[in-house]
Order: sequence, then structure tokens, then C-alpha cells
Amino acid sequence: MGLAFRTRRLFAGATLLASSALLSGCLFQPGTFDATLHITQDRQFAFTYQGEIVMAGMSDLAEMAQEAEEQEPCHTDTGKERPCTEEELAERAREDAMGRQMMEGMFGGLDMSDEAEVAEMAAMLERQAGWNSVEFVGDGVFVVDFSITSVLGHDFHFPTFEDVPMSNSFVQVRMRDDGRARISAPGFAPTGGNPMGAMIMGMMGAFADGAAEGGEEVPQLDVRQPEGTFRIVTDARILANNTDEGPVSNPRGEMLVWEIGSNTVAAPTALLAFGD
Repeated sequence: MGLAFRTRRLFAGATLLASSALLSGCLFQPGTFDATLHITQDRQFAFTYQGEIVMAGMSDLAEMAQEAEEQEPCHTDTGKERPCTEEELAERAREDAMGRQMMEGMFGGLDMSDEAEVAEMAAMLERQAGWNSVEFVGDGVFVVDFSITSVLGHDFHFPTFEDVPMSNSFVQVRMRDDGRARISAPGFAPTGGNPMGAMIMGMMGAFADGAAEGGEEVPQLDVRQPEGTFRIVTDARILANNTDEGPVSNPRGEMLVWEIGSNTVAAPTALLAFGD
């Protein structure tokens, strides 16, 4: 059984899972970034994110599967190679089209290989509140400048993309009835905290194992990892956090700092209490 067959089946299964449940993860992840969340006792908040937003590598996996499959022969029941029939080639084409349709649906119908559509998406984001600038620089990377201020009368999460289904966030604030707020940043953990990234890395490992078994060339995919700094600055009470150093003094209260990189294991989290 060739690498292309294994790749196609793995990708088909992944796209089916992703399209039905979105893997409780995101389709975009941070690249290099700097982000700060200010929250005051009276629940005023300001959030800034400057840096890269990177498209997850699913479309690259699809392209790899299609390229490998073009030269993949069919097999007899005993595993012997044979030419594919027209019906089998047509079935392959249908499966490829279905997989790509699923992928486009996950991106709100956007074809990320079409520069005009990507430029339209960047323009659409700039129309949303907080997106000061959005530039697509190629290879699935957007460079953005985002800032927003508001009052925490409700939950907050970043980022949001109009008409693009997403079930996970880089940063999220969850308000509680007891005057507390739980802050977490699942997108700032590498593959351990990002289900989509973990799935991609797992698939690449499976591809590499399959290639090694068959003496075939191992496919390569450059999967970016988040790298940057996330801060929470607040004069509210910090009840819990998972920083290495704990709170440090700041002119606006106390500051929590997470340095995000390849050694990061857990997503940043903190619990704040408002009022006396």
C-alpha cells in the first residue's frame, strides 16, 4: 500500500472530523506576536494583539495528498500493483473534490489559494471593529494590528472572523456570576494546547512512518508554532494563575507575563475577582 493511499485516507478522515466537529480547535493560530490584556476593578478592559495570524496547514496536507496520489497505482486483492480503471480514477476525483469542499466550508467558502479571495478576506477583517490593519504576506500568514476597548459585561474572545466558523480562540475571557472572570489563552500553547495543530503534527508523523515503511520520500510540511509574549495587567485581585514567576508590580496594578515558545506546555490561564 503506497504513501499516497495512506495520505489520502488519513486526510479524508481528518477533514470529515474537522468539518463535523471542527475538532474543538481553530483553523488559524498565532505566529510571532505580542498581546496584552488590561482589566480594571470596574471591569473596563483593553486588548491588543500585534503580529501574525497563520492559517493551519490543512490545505497543504490536501495538496500533498493530491500530488502523491496522481502517480499512485491501484492494487489487486493480493496487493499487487495494477493500472487504475476509469471508474476508480473518477472515484478518486470525487473524493478529492469532497475533501476540498469540506475544507472550503471550514473557511467560510474561502479558497485560501486564491489571492483575490484572500485579499477580500483581509479587507473584510479591516471592516470589523478592532482590526486596525490586516496584511496578507503569503504562505498562509496575515500580519495584523488589533486593539479594542470595552466593558466586561459579557464574555470576550479573540479572534473572530465574519462568516468563518471557529470554535476556539487565541484568548478568551469568561465571566462568572460571582464577580469573577476566568482568562485563558488556548491558542498560545503549541500543539499541546491547540487541537488543530496537534492533529496536523499527528498526521505528519503518520505520513513519515508510512513513508519509512515503504522506502518512500517523507513529505515535508512547515508547521508554525506560536512565539511571543502575552500579558495581563490588572488592579483586580488575582486569585490564580499559571505563570512561572507570579504577579509583578506594575503602575496599573499587577502584571502576569507568559513567554510563549517551543517549550510552552500549558495554555496561559488566570482567575480574577472584581470588587472588594
